[in-house]
Amino acid sequence: MRIALIGCMVMNREICRLMADSRHVVRAWWLRQGLHDTPDILRTELQRVVDEIERENELLPDNLRFEAIVLAYGLCSNGVIGLRSRSLPIVIPRCDDCISLFLGSADRYRKLFRELPGVYWYNAGWIEQAFTPSKENYARQRAQYAEEYGEENADYLMECTNNWMTNYHHCGFITCPLGDCAAHEQYARQAAADFGWEFSRVEGEMGYLDALVNGPWEDKRFLTCPPQSRVEADFSDRKFRSVPVGVDDLAHEKV
Repeated sequence: MRIALIGCMVMNREICRLMADSRHVVRAWWLRQGLHDTPDILRTELQRVVDEIERENELLPDNLRFEAIVLAYGLCSNGVIGLRSRSLPIVIPRCDDCISLFLGSADRYRKLFRELPGVYWYNAGWIEQAFTPSKENYARQRAQYAEEYGEENADYLMECTNNWMTNYHHCGFITCPLGDCAAHEQYARQAAADFGWEFSRVEGEMGYLDALVNGPWEDKRFLTCPPQSRVEADFSDRKFRSVPVGVDDLAHEKV
């Protein structure tokens, strides 16, 4: 099977390993981390790449064409809601975000969410690719604010943009099954100490990511949105469903 995969860079290490070992032919398109903070932009970028893949697919000989588009994204602040396909099925894991993928299942994520109230998650991908809370990152952020808006406004802006931290009490560090870097865990432990959070080390699992890359795409864990359909919210643990869209509607539709 030939698969086109669209992924967030936080999963680059794990997915690249799975792609290299896969029995399928998998090609990846990567998007920068952080787009879930602006769901409309994430949706636009995902749709842009879906359209690009489908256009390219039409130009390929039959034996080289993709058979499915797989998204290494969950609901991600509703960033996948509204995506539509014209000629290829789109496969999406039924989970809130990448944390479920790193933990091995959405059920395990929900279980740990109950056991670790107010948890902020760290792992290798987030530390390497994202803005994760740390004294060093906040010092850089404040310096940027001071340069752009002046010293008098920098402290106020820091307070406004970081007041969400009062809702967190735990630091959850998800290990990488491919092999951990000691510096990553130390980074998370130091952040927990700096912010007064309780530290928990949680073993990462590759099963959900493996199924994403290699299948099977069971309906319980994955939505398969068929061609000429759109992803809609489901408002349950299933997260989303697909609904048919007319060919004429697809031709004129804009995200």
